Amino acid sequence: MPTLSDFTNAKLYHAEVAALARLHLFFTARTHELISDFNKRANVVVLRFANKEGQLDGTGALRVQQTLTGQWSDVMREWTREFQKARNVAAQLPFGLMAEFHGRMVEGAFSPPVAEATSPQMAPQFMGKEFLQEARVKDGVFDPQLQVLLNAASEYLYGDGLNLSNRIWQVDNEAKNMMNQIILNGVNSGMSAYDMTKELEVLLGANEDCPRWTSTRLYKMTKKDIASGDLRGLISGDKCDGQGVAYNALRLARTEIQKVHALATDKVLKNSPWVEMEQVNLSKGHAETDICDDVIAGGEKGDGVYPVGTIELPLHPNCLCYKTALLMEEDAFIEQLRGWMKGESEWAEMDGYAEMLGVISDQSAVGSVDLSKEPSFLALAVWMFSQDLKL
Repeated sequence: MPTLSDFTNAKLYHAEVAALARLHLFFTARTHELISDFNKRANVVVLRFANKEGQLDGTGALRVQQTLTGQWSDVMREWTREFQKARNVAAQLPFGLMAEFHGRMVEGAFSPPVAEATSPQMAPQFMGKEFLQEARVKDGVFDPQLQVLLNAASEYLYGDGLNLSNRIWQVDNEAKNMMNQIILNGVNSGMSAYDMTKELEVLLGANEDCPRWTSTRLYKMTKKDIASGDLRGLISGDKCDGQGVAYNALRLARTEIQKVHALATDKVLKNSPWVEMEQVNLSKGHAETDICDDVIAGGEKGDGVYPVGTIELPLHPNCLCYKTALLMEEDAFIEQLRGWMKGESEWAEMDGYAEMLGVISDQSAVGSVDLSKEPSFLALAVWMFSQDLKL
């Protein structure tokens, strides 16, 4: 099984985007699965309450509406629960990337031949302070930051003036109202119960082939595909496009997952001292010319490179554009890190990074922090490589 160490620094950002793409596809399939299963149960309910002529009378229609409303509420509760887990994973991924870079850029500064000191005994010669072997950071160090980002994304208002909870309610309520309307119109027009099930199927818009289509792409993506950032195998095809309720739910989910991931990415880029600039990249699934193309062609040199924090993603609903970082030269970073740890030079960005890790009073402690068991780091590895994906 491949590991994060197989990727160059430049490729790591593309690999993290591949992890996010796998998450998107996994949750897309799960959405189709939940709605498709409900669709099958709804068909049974409609046909069960039909009379001998295969139609619904007023009493039968009321029973159908009550039953479907209750069952749909159960589906939306489960969908929302899994959706919130997917948002949490999306927020974790950039912090997992930070953990990997911490190991390479910061901890790596104390490994030969880069550092002059590689043991606690020799460390004072290098840093001018006692090297702390005990990590100051415990599992879940990024949990407070993650919660702030999740809360911020939940309260973000889009052009429709709705925040996350209102947008979920809207999908839920519209689905119930439209299902009830199909039943009511069917009774008034004398439509057969069978034809009602066909209208419900169109309304729900789920494709039961989506989970099968998804599994082949999730589990056949090679390490080379991940490293290159080639996501075409993950996002091409129309099996999971959906329509009606499924499309509305997925449009909401994709936008919100991208939003919290973008907020986390911005937080990480801003607080990573080894990052010099950010670059906005067009999604491989981008088909139509829109604002994304303008941003990709913008920046000082027209290559989509901007000062960190300039561009806010997503640029529009369903936007899958993503950011990568332009990094400091490793030798220059290590030299500056040495001066900062010795107390010979100021470095505001590294001060902020140390504070985020909880290492404030002793600069030398930054080099002893081990983030390899951080939940965010593990989440990144799972969604990049694992075939046992679950929320």
